[in-house]
Amino acid sequence: MQIKVSLIEDNLPVAVEMGKWINDTPGLTCIGTYSSAEEALRSMPRMPPDVALVDLRLPGMSGVELIRKLKTCCPNVQCLVLTMYAETDLIFEALKAGACGYLLKRIKPAEIADAIRQVHGGGSVMTPRIARRVLEMLTNQPAGKVSQTEDHRLNDREKDVLRCMAEGKPRKQIVNDLSINSHTLDYVIRCIYRKLHVQSVAGAVSVAMRAGIVSPGKPSD
Repeated sequence: MQIKVSLIEDNLPVAVEMGKWINDTPGLTCIGTYSSAEEALRSMPRMPPDVALVDLRLPGMSGVELIRKLKTCCPNVQCLVLTMYAETDLIFEALKAGACGYLLKRIKPAEIADAIRQVHGGGSVMTPRIARRVLEMLTNQPAGKVSQTEDHRLNDREKDVLRCMAEGKPRKQIVNDLSINSHTLDYVIRCIYRKLHVQSVAGAVSVAMRAGIVSPGKPSD
């Protein structure tokens, strides 16, 4: 099965190069390249990809706002940030908007391809530098800064699933470890998203860590 990928990148030479290696990578195909968020929003609902690689610094509408709008009009599209910028505020805004991963452009094409496969399979990915930045901010939050309101009161099953998500376990392993079926997992994840007011695995883990629902682990190198 081919994973359909779209690029939202305003640097034309970079977009052309990325589109070429995506098409040269077994199992991946580039179905669209857009130089602005506005252009992507006009075209992608008619031809949605499986995974969208989104730059954040775009002319006009930002990449963060694009992700937020795509999660409404194309909810099945997995948005993976691919950018030069590692500012903490940008990272959290992108995750809160619904991004399922955050990568820096300096990583190798093979790593990007692997990240595309992971998010298509239900995972969430970050480069080690970004993971460290996220965990540093989470562990430096004053205790109680994010209160566990009524909406944040997850039941035991939801907490178990969320802990597995925080550990980076793939869907198949979560199903096996918790002895549940895939339909139950989908339902539990939807409940977690609703209670935490997020739209992605990364967003759910981020909010849960800040609220003290799960503890941050050690990112891999």
